[in-house]
Amino acid sequence: MNIKKRLQTKISMTVLQRQCLIIVTLLSTLLLLTVWPRFHNDAMSLDWYVYLVLVLIFLIPIFTGKK
Repeated sequence: MNIKKRLQTKISMTVLQRQCLIIVTLLSTLLLLTVWPRFHNDAMSLDWYVYLVLVLIFLIPIFTGKK
């Protein structure tokens, strides 16, 4: 299978897989914040409202997607 076909194949996830992916992403970020001082300094240099805006932007496809 070449790259173009592989990138165009439909990927389906169950709700459990999606929730596990979100949890793993959050835990990985927390791990990076703990063990990598430079990442911690860079992440904490932004104000809280920047993260709030980013969260709201990335929530749009979740609430407007197909059910």
